[in-house]
Amino acid sequence: MTDFFSSADYLEIESKLKILASDIWDNAIKMPQIEVWLSQFTGQILSEEEEKLYMTLALSKFIFFSQRMIREMLISLYRDYFRTPIIHELRKANHHTTNFEVLNNLYNEELKLSRFISVGNPAESGAHLLYIFRQVNDLKKFLFRDLYHAFSAESDENGKIKWIARDTNIKRYVFFDDFVGGGTQITGYLKDTLANIRENNPDIQISFISIFSTTQGLEVLNDPNVFNGNAVCLFELDESFKSCTSGARYFKKVEWFNMEKFKKIIEHYGSPLYSNPFGHSDCELLIGFSHNTPNNTLPVFWKDGYIPEMSNSWFPIFKRFEKNYGSVRS
Repeated sequence: MTDFFSSADYLEIESKLKILASDIWDNAIKMPQIEVWLSQFTGQILSEEEEKLYMTLALSKFIFFSQRMIREMLISLYRDYFRTPIIHELRKANHHTTNFEVLNNLYNEELKLSRFISVGNPAESGAHLLYIFRQVNDLKKFLFRDLYHAFSAESDENGKIKWIARDTNIKRYVFFDDFVGGGTQITGYLKDTLANIRENNPDIQISFISIFSTTQGLEVLNDPNVFNGNAVCLFELDESFKSCTSGARYFKKVEWFNMEKFKKIIEHYGSPLYSNPFGHSDCELLIGFSHNTPNNTLPVFWKDGYIPEMSNSWFPIFKRFEKNYGSVRS
């Protein structure tokens, strides 16, 4: 037993961490790693014991989605937010029939007129999970395209770019990403393009689905100039998922917890690690996935590398693999 868990509070949380590590986190994180991570909180804001107690509690509240869970969520996403709405439309258009064979045949025809498109670069996590999305839902490869294979950027006589559907028979395009934080990256990438597509292809349906999204990000994507109310997610992270804000769901039943103390710890240790110690877009999340940790999560959990202000390297407990944009010439 280490000094980190010498009190009754530590023992109780340690027991929970062991269960999380083995049963929920699929052994992605083990107790020796937890101890190394905790050792970095050295009493610079509160006493060392108190800092470790706060961060042990925060770690015990961390929401980690294993590969098994992600696969099940991709099945639910397809079933509940793509297939079921189309089935409902088909039933309504066919005298509310309950004939499964008829509905299934009609659905398969509608599916052929649909295309799924990953948001962003093909090497990013959205495209990676769209591949798994195809696998777990047993979907044909021809249903998946990237933006440039679904639409052609053509110039008119005035040199103005028009995005034209390559296959005029396609009825709906479903954009996909695994996680939406503030929504700014997706809008920056797609907003103008979507407006152009709508203008030049007025009869097609455009929507967006994701596994996770903050409420803020969903509101941004549902702006009339982006997905116009047609963006949905399976798991919505409302304001209660912010860990450093009053009303955080994680700490409501912990009598000794003081939000101001916790916030000071996060701000002090997180500031040298990342431009925003509370995560990108101030999301303050305690969330990670088997394939990566979003930068909207508190940086003390995921940031690694040498930190000049600390004169050492920070060890992340749920490491984030950053996007390396690099140079095309490098």
